[in-house]
Amino acid sequence: MTRLVFPGAALSLGVLRLPKEVARHARVARVMPGETVEVLDLAGTVAVGRLVRWEAEGSCQVEVHELLRERGEPPAPLTLALAVLHTQAFDWAVEKATELGVTRIQPLLTARVQGRDHTRRVGRWQRVAEAAVAQCGRSRAPEVFPPRPLAEVLPTLQALLVVADFQGGTLDPWPGIPPGGVAVFVGPEGGFTEQERQALREAGAMGLSLGPRTLRAETAAVAALALVQAKAWWWTK
Repeated sequence: MTRLVFPGAALSLGVLRLPKEVARHARVARVMPGETVEVLDLAGTVAVGRLVRWEAEGSCQVEVHELLRERGEPPAPLTLALAVLHTQAFDWAVEKATELGVTRIQPLLTARVQGRDHTRRVGRWQRVAEAAVAQCGRSRAPEVFPPRPLAEVLPTLQALLVVADFQGGTLDPWPGIPPGGVAVFVGPEGGFTEQERQALREAGAMGLSLGPRTLRAETAAVAALALVQAKAWWWTK
Protein backbone atom coordinates (compact mmCIF):
# COMPACT_ATOMS: atom_id res chain seq x y z
CA MET A 1 0.00 0.00 0.00
CA THR A 2 1.35 3.41 -0.99
CA ARG A 3 0.63 5.98 1.71
CA LEU A 4 0.99 9.70 1.08
CA VAL A 5 1.31 12.29 3.83
CA PHE A 6 -0.66 15.52 3.32
CA PRO A 7 -0.52 17.43 6.64
CA GLY A 8 -3.37 19.85 7.20
CA ALA A 9 -5.44 18.58 4.27
CA ALA A 10 -9.22 18.74 4.51
CA LEU A 11 -9.87 15.13 3.52
CA SER A 12 -13.32 14.25 2.22
CA LEU A 13 -15.05 11.87 -0.15
CA GLY A 14 -14.71 12.66 -3.83
CA VAL A 15 -11.82 13.79 -6.00
CA LEU A 16 -8.74 15.06 -4.15
CA ARG A 17 -5.89 16.81 -5.94
CA LEU A 18 -2.46 16.11 -4.49
CA PRO A 19 0.24 18.70 -5.18
CA LYS A 20 3.58 17.63 -6.61
CA GLU A 21 5.40 17.57 -3.26
CA VAL A 22 2.76 15.23 -1.78
CA ALA A 23 2.43 13.03 -4.86
CA ARG A 24 6.20 12.58 -5.24
CA HIS A 25 6.31 9.32 -3.27
CA ALA A 26 3.58 7.81 -5.44
CA ARG A 27 5.58 8.78 -8.54
CA VAL A 28 8.70 7.13 -7.13
CA ALA A 29 6.64 4.03 -6.25
CA ARG A 30 5.35 3.97 -9.86
CA VAL A 31 1.69 4.02 -8.84
CA MET A 32 -0.48 3.74 -11.93
CA PRO A 33 -4.02 5.07 -12.51
CA GLY A 34 -6.54 2.70 -10.98
CA GLU A 35 -4.27 1.58 -8.15
CA THR A 36 -5.18 2.13 -4.51
CA VAL A 37 -3.47 4.75 -2.36
CA GLU A 38 -4.00 6.17 1.09
CA VAL A 39 -3.66 9.82 2.07
CA LEU A 40 -2.91 10.70 5.70
CA ASP A 41 -3.47 14.14 7.23
CA LEU A 42 -1.51 13.06 10.39
CA ALA A 43 -4.37 14.45 12.49
CA GLY A 44 -6.58 11.36 12.70
CA THR A 45 -8.00 10.80 9.22
CA VAL A 46 -6.95 8.37 6.49
CA ALA A 47 -8.46 8.76 3.03
CA VAL A 48 -8.58 5.55 0.98
CA GLY A 49 -8.99 5.90 -2.77
CA ARG A 50 -7.61 5.17 -6.19
CA LEU A 51 -5.30 7.25 -8.29
CA VAL A 52 -7.32 8.68 -11.18
CA ARG A 53 -4.70 10.47 -13.25
CA TRP A 54 -1.27 12.02 -13.28
CA GLU A 55 -0.96 15.65 -14.32
CA ALA A 56 1.87 17.12 -16.36
CA GLU A 57 3.52 19.07 -13.55
CA GLY A 58 3.73 16.02 -11.29
CA SER A 59 0.55 16.43 -9.25
CA CYS A 60 -2.16 13.79 -9.33
CA GLN A 61 -5.84 13.25 -8.62
CA VAL A 62 -7.18 10.65 -6.22
CA GLU A 63 -10.81 9.58 -6.00
CA VAL A 64 -11.50 9.04 -2.28
CA HIS A 65 -14.13 6.41 -1.53
CA GLU A 66 -13.57 5.82 2.19
CA LEU A 67 -12.50 7.86 5.23
CA LEU A 68 -11.06 6.08 8.27
CA ARG A 69 -10.87 7.88 11.62
CA GLU A 70 -8.31 7.19 14.36
CA ARG A 71 -6.99 4.05 12.70
CA GLY A 72 -4.25 2.35 14.67
CA GLU A 73 -4.55 4.67 17.66
CA PRO A 74 -4.50 3.39 21.26
CA PRO A 75 -7.73 3.58 23.31
CA ALA A 76 -6.08 6.01 25.78
CA PRO A 77 -3.11 8.41 25.66
CA LEU A 78 0.27 6.67 25.69
CA THR A 79 3.38 8.68 26.58
CA LEU A 80 7.00 7.63 26.25
CA ALA A 81 9.25 9.63 28.57
CA LEU A 82 12.72 8.59 27.43
CA ALA A 83 16.05 10.05 28.50
CA VAL A 84 17.84 11.69 25.58
CA LEU A 85 20.23 9.28 23.85
CA HIS A 86 22.80 9.78 21.12
CA THR A 87 21.31 10.74 17.75
CA GLN A 88 20.93 7.37 16.05
CA ALA A 89 19.57 5.59 19.13
CA PHE A 90 16.97 8.24 19.92
CA ASP A 91 15.86 8.48 16.28
CA TRP A 92 15.36 4.71 16.28
CA ALA A 93 13.40 4.86 19.54
CA VAL A 94 11.11 7.59 18.17
CA GLU A 95 10.44 5.56 15.03
CA LYS A 96 9.63 2.35 16.90
CA ALA A 97 7.59 4.11 19.58
CA THR A 98 5.47 5.65 16.83
CA GLU A 99 4.91 2.24 15.27
CA LEU A 100 3.83 0.97 18.71
CA GLY A 101 1.16 3.67 19.05
CA VAL A 102 2.72 6.27 21.33
CA THR A 103 0.76 9.52 21.27
CA ARG A 104 3.33 11.71 23.02
CA ILE A 105 7.12 11.55 23.25
CA GLN A 106 8.78 13.47 26.07
CA PRO A 107 12.60 13.52 25.91
CA LEU A 108 14.05 13.63 29.41
CA LEU A 109 17.12 15.43 30.69
CA THR A 110 18.60 13.35 33.48
CA ALA A 111 21.87 13.27 35.40
CA ARG A 112 23.44 10.74 33.02
CA VAL A 113 22.35 12.36 29.75
CA GLN A 114 25.37 13.48 27.75
CA GLY A 115 25.54 16.82 25.94
CA ARG A 116 23.63 20.02 26.57
CA ASP A 117 21.79 21.49 23.57
CA HIS A 118 19.23 18.89 22.55
CA THR A 119 16.35 21.27 21.77
CA ARG A 120 17.51 21.70 18.17
CA ARG A 121 16.85 17.99 17.59
CA VAL A 122 13.09 18.20 18.25
CA GLY A 123 12.23 19.05 14.63
CA ARG A 124 14.19 16.04 13.41
CA TRP A 125 12.45 13.75 15.89
CA GLN A 126 9.04 15.04 14.77
CA ARG A 127 9.90 14.29 11.13
CA VAL A 128 11.05 10.80 12.06
CA ALA A 129 7.72 10.23 13.82
CA GLU A 130 5.70 11.46 10.84
CA ALA A 131 7.58 9.20 8.45
CA ALA A 132 6.91 6.26 10.77
CA VAL A 133 3.17 7.02 10.73
CA ALA A 134 3.11 6.61 6.96
CA GLN A 135 5.07 3.37 7.18
CA CYS A 136 2.90 1.70 9.84
CA GLY A 137 -0.48 3.00 8.70
CA ARG A 138 -1.76 4.66 11.85
CA SER A 139 -3.61 7.95 11.54
CA ARG A 140 -1.84 10.37 13.88
CA ALA A 141 1.71 11.43 14.52
CA PRO A 142 2.78 11.59 18.16
CA GLU A 143 3.69 15.02 19.44
CA VAL A 144 7.38 15.31 20.27
CA PHE A 145 8.03 17.80 23.07
CA PRO A 146 11.23 19.71 23.85
CA PRO A 147 13.59 17.98 26.30
CA ARG A 148 12.81 18.76 29.94
CA PRO A 149 14.25 17.70 33.31
CA LEU A 150 12.56 14.76 34.97
CA ALA A 151 11.53 16.91 37.95
CA GLU A 152 9.60 19.25 35.64
CA VAL A 153 7.87 16.46 33.71
CA LEU A 154 6.52 14.38 36.60
CA PRO A 155 3.97 16.94 37.91
CA THR A 156 2.50 17.47 34.43
CA LEU A 157 1.37 13.89 33.80
CA GLN A 158 -2.07 12.88 35.05
CA ALA A 159 -1.43 9.30 33.99
CA LEU A 160 -0.53 5.87 35.29
CA LEU A 161 3.25 6.11 35.64
CA VAL A 162 5.32 3.04 34.77
CA VAL A 163 9.12 2.97 34.95
CA ALA A 164 11.30 0.32 33.31
CA ASP A 165 13.23 -1.02 36.30
CA PHE A 166 15.18 -4.24 36.74
CA GLN A 167 13.95 -4.30 40.34
CA GLY A 168 10.33 -3.83 39.23
CA GLY A 169 7.46 -6.28 39.11
CA THR A 170 5.03 -7.57 36.50
CA LEU A 171 2.14 -5.08 36.98
CA ASP A 172 -0.14 -7.92 38.07
CA PRO A 173 -2.89 -7.23 38.77
CA TRP A 174 -3.13 -4.51 36.13
CA PRO A 175 -4.31 -1.22 37.72
CA GLY A 176 -7.04 0.98 36.35
CA ILE A 177 -6.03 3.56 33.75
CA PRO A 178 -6.86 7.23 34.48
CA PRO A 179 -8.10 9.61 31.75
CA GLY A 180 -4.49 10.71 31.17
CA GLY A 181 -3.60 7.21 30.01
CA VAL A 182 -0.21 5.61 30.63
CA ALA A 183 3.26 7.18 30.73
CA VAL A 184 6.26 4.88 30.38
CA PHE A 185 9.60 6.14 31.76
CA VAL A 186 12.92 4.80 30.51
CA GLY A 187 16.29 6.07 31.71
CA PRO A 188 19.52 6.69 29.79
CA GLU A 189 22.44 4.32 29.37
CA GLY A 190 23.42 3.62 32.96
CA GLY A 191 19.85 4.12 34.14
CA PHE A 192 18.26 6.66 36.46
CA THR A 193 20.24 7.74 39.49
CA GLU A 194 18.97 6.74 42.93
CA GLN A 195 17.71 10.31 43.46
CA GLU A 196 15.74 10.12 40.18
CA ARG A 197 14.38 6.70 41.10
CA GLN A 198 13.22 8.12 44.41
CA ALA A 199 11.46 11.00 42.63
CA LEU A 200 9.65 8.50 40.39
CA ARG A 201 8.58 6.42 43.39
CA GLU A 202 7.31 9.51 45.21
CA ALA A 203 5.29 10.44 42.10
CA GLY A 204 3.61 7.02 42.30
CA ALA A 205 5.45 5.31 39.43
CA MET A 206 5.19 1.53 39.33
CA GLY A 207 8.30 -0.47 38.47
CA LEU A 208 8.15 -2.87 35.51
CA SER A 209 10.79 -5.58 35.09
CA LEU A 210 11.94 -6.23 31.52
CA GLY A 211 13.58 -9.55 32.34
CA PRO A 212 16.98 -10.81 33.44
CA ARG A 213 19.11 -9.27 30.68
CA THR A 214 20.67 -5.83 30.45
CA LEU A 215 19.02 -3.90 27.60
CA ARG A 216 20.13 -0.80 25.78
CA ALA A 217 17.88 2.15 26.58
CA GLU A 218 16.20 2.21 23.17
CA THR A 219 15.51 -1.52 23.37
CA ALA A 220 14.10 -1.10 26.86
CA ALA A 221 11.71 1.57 25.56
CA VAL A 222 10.30 -0.77 22.92
CA ALA A 223 10.04 -3.69 25.36
CA ALA A 224 8.30 -1.60 28.00
CA LEU A 225 5.78 -0.16 25.54
CA ALA A 226 4.94 -3.62 24.24
CA LEU A 227 4.55 -5.09 27.73
CA VAL A 228 2.37 -2.24 28.98
CA GLN A 229 -0.01 -2.50 26.04
CA ALA A 230 -0.18 -6.28 26.34
CA LYS A 231 -1.02 -5.93 30.05
CA ALA A 232 -3.72 -3.40 29.21
CA TRP A 233 -5.14 -5.66 26.46
CA TRP A 234 -4.74 -2.80 24.00
CA TRP A 235 -3.51 -5.16 21.28
CA THR A 236 -7.08 -6.45 20.93
CA LYS A 237 -8.60 -2.98 20.63
